[in-house]
Amino acid sequence: MKLIVCDFDGTILDRSTQLIYPRVAQALRQARASGIEFCAATGRNAPAARRILEGSQVEGWMIDLNGAELRDPQGQIRAVQALDRELAERIMPKLRHPEVLTTIYSGELKYTFLPIEQHYQRYFTVPGCGKTPQNTPFSSFEADYRQLESLAELREPLFKIEMRSASLDALHQIRSQLENIPEIALTSAFTHNLEVLPQTCNKASALKQLKKLLDLQREEIAVFGDDLNDLCLFEQFPNSYAVANAKPEILRRARTVIAACEQQGPADVITLFLERSV
Repeated sequence: MKLIVCDFDGTILDRSTQLIYPRVAQALRQARASGIEFCAATGRNAPAARRILEGSQVEGWMIDLNGAELRDPQGQIRAVQALDRELAERIMPKLRHPEVLTTIYSGELKYTFLPIEQHYQRYFTVPGCGKTPQNTPFSSFEADYRQLESLAELREPLFKIEMRSASLDALHQIRSQLENIPEIALTSAFTHNLEVLPQTCNKASALKQLKKLLDLQREEIAVFGDDLNDLCLFEQFPNSYAVANAKPEILRRARTVIAACEQQGPADVITLFLERSV
């Protein structure tokens, strides 16, 4: 194996610390020391992904924003896909719902139509995101966010629009209005989440670009994941590993089901890769 690709949330991330589980981090460091590349593949933006990697003392490539950006281990952008601004303006009215919290990802910042403190308070009412006021204090949350009145205020590329809600009915209503718009792609990072991306943007499209940069074959890449935004990886790369806590669609598609995220299942597989490479 020459490249290991891991989702964060629900796959290798400890929810309580918001860092990579220790055994997994150690296995990834050993893999890199032996010449195996690592790439994080996450729906989070670059600053959030960078904090996880640096805090876990793990180096590697980053596919962030569900494929909108590919960054090398030095943090340089190597590939990017952005939403068309006029298209985003056109669909924004369809995304407005009183029970839905909307976040705009542009450049390295997140934008909200609400006062940031109000956005922060509502953020934790949505189940399943893994963050709490204890592991995400307002000071760090506020540093990543800006309030805006309209998309016209954005000065950087618009990468994705994320919606989260405790009401699945509200998210289903929005999805039903968006499903027939050919210029966008829809994905979900957890049950109470819906994301709008450029049409061809997903983790697999970014990984294909990395595969080309590193001159690798599909069979030389291992992918680990747990949720629907990882499904594209499992469909296009044969060495796919689903943690036991993964969504049913991921479990059905995976080549191998491994121990759950909390049991640090990916560490065991990566260690096996190292033993086979000796």
